[in-house]
Amino acid sequence: MAFLDRFAAARTAENPLGLQLLFFAPPTLMTDDILKFLRNEPELTQASGEVVRVADVPGANQFIGGDGPPASVLGLFSWGDHAVKLAQFDAPMPYGPVETCVGPALLPPPMKVDAKQHQAHLLLFYAGTHPDVREQFAALCVVAGALARCDGAICILNEDARTACPAFDLIPDAGEDALTTYRQLPIPYLLGGFTKMTVGDAGVLWVRTFANYRLGLPELAIRMADHRQTARIFQLFTGIAGYLLETGEKLTAGESLDLGDGATYALREPTETEEFLTSTGPLLVLEGESENSAAIP
Repeated sequence: MAFLDRFAAARTAENPLGLQLLFFAPPTLMTDDILKFLRNEPELTQASGEVVRVADVPGANQFIGGDGPPASVLGLFSWGDHAVKLAQFDAPMPYGPVETCVGPALLPPPMKVDAKQHQAHLLLFYAGTHPDVREQFAALCVVAGALARCDGAICILNEDARTACPAFDLIPDAGEDALTTYRQLPIPYLLGGFTKMTVGDAGVLWVRTFANYRLGLPELAIRMADHRQTARIFQLFTGIAGYLLETGEKLTAGESLDLGDGATYALREPTETEEFLTSTGPLLVLEGESENSAAIP
């Protein structure tokens, strides 16, 4: 089957899970190199795939939509019931999404500068049939990790979650089971998002998630006393999301959440004046009820 036939057959959902990679300059993608990295994973020894230059494949333009710059390279990699499509653009990603993801991300300041000055980007889309979102995410991460080895990779974005991480974070160490690592990444790290915001003239600090809905979980938000609470709130959101996934329990507004370490939180819905907490799915605001709670309401 020709590449374009395989590319068309791997259909993406209406709103597929995706990742985006930023580069200093257009990378040179080589099919053999990418497959080598993928097949190094025990579960991906039978991975197949190909990257092609759009200019070399008549009809490839039909798969490139939108009003932005034309894609220079298309790719498709698959194994089992997973498939990941990629499109390379030899131009910067639109400023809005980059600023939305990079601005509040927990990235070193110099990397944020590099990201905003990038000159090429890659889009990855999940195009397989596996029903588990965390498995889909792990599939995207393993391809992103292979691409992150290319010269000039800066960072990896999740536009849906409005967050970003350094590209090298998804490059596995020698001997590491990368897929296991990707499956166990804290949900706020890249999949669910962890966005800090300064709200209003008084500069009130908030932090929230944006893509927990992908997992059937509520978005979480909390007011911060100061930036020193960032790590603790990240751990708080990680623990809550992990617990809900593991147990299948539900949280609802009006309940109190007791974490068992002396920290308790009241759960409520956003008020009409908290437009910055608009979300695709349900969102719960946590308000500290004890001295050990991570935030001061």
